[in-house]
This record gives sequence, structure tokens and C-alpha cells, in this order.
Amino acid sequence: MNTGLRGISCVAAALLAGFVVYVPAVAAQPDLLRQTIADNDGWAAGTDGGSGAVEANIYTVTNRAELVQALQAGGNPTVAKIIRVKGVVNLSTDDSGKELTEKDYADPAYDVEAYRKAYAPSVWNVKLTDKKRPERELTGPLEEARKRSAARQKERVVIRLTSNTTLIGIGGDAKIVKGNLVIGAGTENVIIRNITFEDSFDYFPAWDPGDSWKVDTSYPGCQENFVDATTGPQQCPGGRWNSEYDNISISGGKRVWIDHCTFTDGDRPDHLFPPVYPFPHNMLEQKVQHHDGQVDITNGADLVTLTYNHFQGHDKTSLVGGSDSRTDDAGKLNVTYRANWFDNAGQRMPRVRFGKVHSYNNYFSGEAALPIKGAADLREKHAMALKAKGEAPVFRSGFGIGKESAIYSENNVFEIRNGGVGDAVAVQGGTRFFDQGSLVNGAPADFTAVLNKDPKKPIASDVGWKPTLYAKPPMPAGDVPAYVKANAGAGKL
Repeated sequence: MNTGLRGISCVAAALLAGFVVYVPAVAAQPDLLRQTIADNDGWAAGTDGGSGAVEANIYTVTNRAELVQALQAGGNPTVAKIIRVKGVVNLSTDDSGKELTEKDYADPAYDVEAYRKAYAPSVWNVKLTDKKRPERELTGPLEEARKRSAARQKERVVIRLTSNTTLIGIGGDAKIVKGNLVIGAGTENVIIRNITFEDSFDYFPAWDPGDSWKVDTSYPGCQENFVDATTGPQQCPGGRWNSEYDNISISGGKRVWIDHCTFTDGDRPDHLFPPVYPFPHNMLEQKVQHHDGQVDITNGADLVTLTYNHFQGHDKTSLVGGSDSRTDDAGKLNVTYRANWFDNAGQRMPRVRFGKVHSYNNYFSGEAALPIKGAADLREKHAMALKAKGEAPVFRSGFGIGKESAIYSENNVFEIRNGGVGDAVAVQGGTRFFDQGSLVNGAPADFTAVLNKDPKKPIASDVGWKPTLYAKPPMPAGDVPAYVKANAGAGKL
């Protein structure tokens, strides 16, 4: 029986039986390779990628070299092209296909243990800058060696997509691993579908001593002026490891549709890389971070829709807007998230600056941290928190309300073990947020009450805009979990 006719028959039978049927929205075209985003499906409506490609510009790629070649489309990188991904494409390989690892990229002068010792808080943080925090720009031969190592890896694992491209996995096992796809400024009209993105691993993460650092006198010995090994700024909490690579970076690109993809850290999840410095620099957030975002949308990127994606077991999931200082991002960063599954994610689902973000019918599931009780002091509290942590990231926040952001949320569902509405949203410099119809742990989400506990910092529900681009009306929140789990991710087209 023709599968298309069988699908129509099933839908008709369901309708006759009185059931409401939600069918993933795509443009009505018979050829999967040439499907475009459905009319009005969010901010990326009108994106058609490489759907108009002639037969000569339809490629099948099985390795990095073939992918790089296909993106140039015979010398015309902007021509419409369809690139079919078959099997596993490893971006961390040489031209012969041999996998490259840390040893291959590392500069001869780089030594990770020597690096950690040289920039340890007990060494580096004993003197503050005029800004009353540790110097954030590391200097010295080991940092220079790290940068040279990082540059060698970056040159290999970062692949820049080109305009008018459809990148689509064939079958249910297509993967792009150990690298970073970038849709940069000047690149437009890109479709990415049915691919698992796995383990975009940074071998050379950088330690930032001043990230989240503060003088907190509740920590023993923490003060601005150095006295001795037990008293001074080196005893204050703060510092973070930062990595370089996302699975997909939309960095200035426009008109992008990402659909039915899976994002995962694979066999090297973050829990394998715990903090390396002793108290007070052993908080959960001070793990050695080797993965950055899964899909980050920054640097003036615009008109993006993400549908039916499965984000698995990752901390910093999706960032919209990279800096409060990029005020020229205002009017851009317009993004739609629909029917995605944020599965055991930690934060940034998304975290938004400046953009108008429409999030509806998404499913968020994870586990918040239980309060630490019975700790005799801060040292024991840190130790207990590290011991209590499981393999999945701690659910810290779903929506991040950042500077000049305008998030419009509808009929989303949060299931947060040990948590509640206060874990589903975080104020991070913004002043506006709207929600209607969402559920948190099975109950209607009263975001207004939670966000306005501090009357001095009210959060307005008028975000200054209202979505009009719907592929179909939002389904009831109660139907979202089963529907999203059944449809989100690679292999489910």
C-alpha cells in the first residue's frame, strides 16, 4: 500500500472516530528532500533551503571531506543544493578520514596539568584588577599554547554552511559528530533536518577566573586584600570553564529552519569532567566544560524556527543573543520554538536577549536540585552538592528573561522533579514575559505570581508583540508530552 495513502487513510479514520489529530506541519510536497517549511510556521516562514536544486546539485555525503566539497556546489556556494547525510560524518578528521584527537591538535608547549596549576585561584587570584575582580584575560606561555592548540582544532572542526542549502539525514541513523556547524553573517535560507548532532567537544576549554566571581564574606577568608594563603581574594567563590563549540551556531545567519534533529553529548557528557580546583572553587557550575551550546542564535541572527527537535542531557542548551552589550541586536533574533523536547536539559531553553521569541507546545523534563540540608558549613555544603549530583544536568531554568527580551510562551509543559514554577523561568536582566496555557507539574503555571514576588522589579506581561505566524493553532498543553515524545528527534520524519 502506498505509504502516503495509508497515512491519509489513518487520519481520515481518526477524524471519523472523533479524535483530534495533530500532524507535523511541513509544506505539502511529495519529495522529502525538497520539503520546505510550512506556511506561517514561525519566524522562518518562507525558508525553502535548497528545494529548488537541480539534480546535479543533490549530493550524498559520508565524511567531512565530502560535506565540505558539497557545500561549495561545484564552485558556486550560493546555488540551491541538497546535501544528504548518510551514516556518521565525523568533523574531527583529516583529509584521509583519520580521526584527530587532543594529541593531534595540542601545541608542543601545552600541558593541561601545568595550565591548571598556573591559573589556579590560589595562584592567579591573589591580586585584583582596578575593577575589583581577578584578571579575566589570562597571560603567559601556557595560555598562549592553549590558544594555539584551540586554533588548530577550530580550523578543523568548524564547518561553515552556505546559503540556499538543505542538509538532511537519510534514514534514521544519520549523524554529524565532534564538530560545529556555523551559519554565519551573510548566509541565508538554510534547512537542517533529520540528523543527530553529537559531542561537539572542545579539547582546550579556557579558565575564566573572573566569571561569576564575587566577594562573599560568608566564605572563610574571602576579602579583597591578600593577606596569606588563607585570607584574600583567592578564597572568594567564582571562576568558570568556558568552551568554544556549539553543535549548531547561527551566528548572524538568517532564515533558518531546524527540524527533527537530535542533540546529545554522546559518550562524553559533562558529568565525566567535575571541578578540578578545591573549595571554594568546586561548585557544580565549575565543572570542566567541554561542550557549549546545542543550538545558539547570536550576533544579529534572525528569522529562525526550531521544530520537533530533541535536546538531550545537556546544560547550556540554546542561547538567543550572546551579550547585553550588543544593542544592535535589537529588532533581530526573532525565533520560534515549537514542539521541541528539552529532555534533562539544564538551562537556556532558551535564554534570550533582545529577541522576540515565540515558544509553544514544547515539552521540558528534568530534575531540579534538592535543597542541601544538614551541612555544618559551606565546605560541607559544596561537598554534599557534588555528591548528590546525578549524571544528568541539574534543571536550573527553562526560559531566561534577558535584556530587552520579549518571550511569548503558550501551552508549554514542564515536568520538573523536585522543582516548580520558579525553576521554569529565571529573570536575567529582562523586564517582560508572557505566558498562557502552560502547565508545570500538571498544574496551571502562574508565572506572574512567581516573577513579581519582588515589587521593586516587576515583570510586565505586555511583551510588545503578539505572534501571528502559526502553522496550526497550539494544541492543549495536556496533549503536549505524548505528542512531542512521539514526534521529536531524528529518525521520526
